[in-house]
Amino acid sequence: MTKLQIKHILPYFFMLPALLIGTIAMIFYGVDISIWIQNIFIWMLGVCFGYVILNKTPLIELHKNPLLVTSILTILLILPFWFNGLEGVHRWVTLGPFNFYIASVILPILIVYLWRLSENNYLPYVIGFMILIGGILLVQPDAGQTTAFACASTIILWRAIENPKWQYITLIILTLYVFTSWIYIDHLAPVPYVEQIIFLVADMGSMLLILGVGALLLLVYPFFITWKKDTLASALGLYFLMTILVTFFGHFPMPIMGYGISPIIGYLIAITATQKIKMAQTN
Repeated sequence: MTKLQIKHILPYFFMLPALLIGTIAMIFYGVDISIWIQNIFIWMLGVCFGYVILNKTPLIELHKNPLLVTSILTILLILPFWFNGLEGVHRWVTLGPFNFYIASVILPILIVYLWRLSENNYLPYVIGFMILIGGILLVQPDAGQTTAFACASTIILWRAIENPKWQYITLIILTLYVFTSWIYIDHLAPVPYVEQIIFLVADMGSMLLILGVGALLLLVYPFFITWKKDTLASALGLYFLMTILVTFFGHFPMPIMGYGISPIIGYLIAITATQKIKMAQTN
């Protein structure tokens, strides 16, 4: 493996500390191996796939049919409404024994394609899709993902739209989505090793809590190191940061550290996309 290959594969390992600390907490509190082993397995599988995509396959040309791909991804967000919800909440797609938290899988790649549309000056479509996607998340309802997506969208819009009027109009609409989602927040009971995993870690000692917080911050590091010059990385970094922060104010899955393969898949998609684009720009 060359130094260049190691450089681009390294961000996949920034999620390992959070993954391991969460696994230790789950083991400590007696969570069955069939649950926590899924996180580790999907991470290992994702790293293998990511390595192949980064080093063995040509760049996926994101500029080809971005409108079609964005439309398909948006439609996928509606799929949970065709499955049985839980107390009126529709966030999951069931495939066999697995329940996929579809927003956490789809939104990272949607952010990539919305950024691509903005780069190609399809701003009316970007605004339209953002309003539509925010509305879908609002009625699921999902205050956590609505908030995270609105923050990421703001980064893309603010740097792409030159007309201040449209900047503020879209910002007001997204802000209204966020406020409304928190007013009508769901009341699903939290699962300790999913939404409250950081509190389980805290109960194991202050040192492990400090390490846990550091591990969560490490998750956003690969994106924020290019904060000032890379719109896509900034948007994705803010998205993942907000998915972490909202867990302290509502019952939302703690990504990577808590049980759940969907946030891991979404994070792996984001890392792969940003690294592949960086490789193409470098070449």
